[in-house]
Amino acid sequence: MPPRPTAPPQLQSAPEPLRKFVEDLFTLDVEEPWAQPAQVKETGATVWRPPNAYTLVMGDLEVEGNVLVEAAGHDEGVLVVFGDVTCRNLFVGVGFSFVCIGTLRVKEVLVACSADSVTYAAGVVEAEIVDSGSGAWLTLFGDPSGLRAKYLTHYVMHGRTPIRSQNPPDLRALVVPEVLDLEEWESLSPEEQADEDPKIVIKLDERAARRRLASGESLFVAP
Repeated sequence: MPPRPTAPPQLQSAPEPLRKFVEDLFTLDVEEPWAQPAQVKETGATVWRPPNAYTLVMGDLEVEGNVLVEAAGHDEGVLVVFGDVTCRNLFVGVGFSFVCIGTLRVKEVLVACSADSVTYAAGVVEAEIVDSGSGAWLTLFGDPSGLRAKYLTHYVMHGRTPIRSQNPPDLRALVVPEVLDLEEWESLSPEEQADEDPKIVIKLDERAARRRLASGESLFVAP
C-alpha cells in the first residue's frame, strides 16, 4: 500500500470540521500514491484534470480554462487544493470529492450537483453561477458572506444550515440550450407551466454540461 500523505501547514488554518474531513481522506486505502504537485499554473483554453484520481495540490491551482474534477477509468477520487483556485468553469464529477482550502474563484459556472460528489470550500467562493442543491451541493465552512455568486440555482449548505437562493437564474437566458434539462418543464401543460416557476423547474443537464466543459467551451450563451 502506498504511504499516506502528510498534511501541509496550511491545513491547520482550515476550520476544524474541514480539517478533520481532509485528515480522514488521507487514511483512504488507495492503489497508487497520491499525486502531490507543488502548484498548477496553465495558460490557454486547455482543460485541466487531476493527474491522479487522488491528488493534492500543495499550493495554488491557477488555470485559464476549465477544471474537471474527474479521472479517466475511475468512478471516485479526491482533489484537495491547499491554496487558491482560479479557473473559467469548475465541474465536480460523479463520485469525486473536491476541497478548496483557500479562495475559490470561478469566472463563470461552478457545477456542484453531480451524484455522490462532495464540494467543500474553506473560504470565499466567487462565481457568476453556483449550480448547487440539486442532487449534491456546495458546503461552506467559512462565513456565509463569503459566497459571492451572482446567481445560485438552489441552495448551498453552511454547516447543517441551508442557504437558499433568493435570486435563482432563468438558465434559458444564460446558458446554451443543449445543456438545459427541459424534460420536466416540457412535460407540463401550458396551464401547469403558468403555475410553476421555470427558474426552479429548469435545471442544468449535468452530463451535457460536462461534455461541453470537457471540450474546453463555455456554458454561457455568446454575448
